Amino acid sequence: MREPGAAAGIVDCHVHVGLTKYRPVEDYRDSMRRCCIDRAVLVQYLGNADNAYLERVVQEDPEVFTGIGLVDPDDPAAPRQIDELARRGVLGGVRLPARVRGDVWKAMDAHGLTASVTGPFTDVVDDTFLDVVDHHPGVHFRLEHLGWLRFADDPAPYPGFRRFLRLAERPNTSASWSGFFLNAATPYPYPDAVPYLRMCLAAFGADRLMWSGDWNRAGGTDADYAAAVAHVTDHMTFLGPDERDRVLGRSAATILGRVSWV
Repeated sequence: MREPGAAAGIVDCHVHVGLTKYRPVEDYRDSMRRCCIDRAVLVQYLGNADNAYLERVVQEDPEVFTGIGLVDPDDPAAPRQIDELARRGVLGGVRLPARVRGDVWKAMDAHGLTASVTGPFTDVVDDTFLDVVDHHPGVHFRLEHLGWLRFADDPAPYPGFRRFLRLAERPNTSASWSGFFLNAATPYPYPDAVPYLRMCLAAFGADRLMWSGDWNRAGGTDADYAAAVAHVTDHMTFLGPDERDRVLGRSAATILGRVSWV
């Protein structure tokens, strides 16, 4: 296990906490301590546009947590809600599906917020989403879970994933290495993910790649969470030491975190 405190430390870029569907932050703190996680980006879970709990957690401990909220993109009030979220200044971004068009992106751009982009993969690689990225340079687009790609749906020569990698040509994008337990067709340490990870590293560079251990997975244990760190440190042998540090923490701290984190 990598020791905490080196560089930016280990930062999990995608953690769900809550009072109903997901476990509360106190449970996550316990796992952080046991698994040597230094900081985390709390991301609102789909179906819950009430960000009050997330904001309270971040306000109470901004040295450890930052957050990404959620709005209903189909609600006509969504642009105004984004304005209000930005004015409160607690959360640094909003979780949005790639299919969204129109004034929601204008509001995001006006405030320089991060968009944590959800799938499905076909929407992420669609040409119209590429246009959204190009026309909103003030937004940073963090592409969740390798674009929500199920690896078995895009075998070699990887035509879909090569379309996804066009997004790496845009400087206002990054990608998260997460969701393997759902998207891989092979068990841990997910050897079928390796070709996609190598291509992703070559296209984005380690400065725009970030890790999550999927703490919130159904039935997940601390052993699973610790293994998710070891997935990077012990099994991704194509990463150099500096690249591992960036993927495990520094990139998320720089792109999604706070100034004091870096």
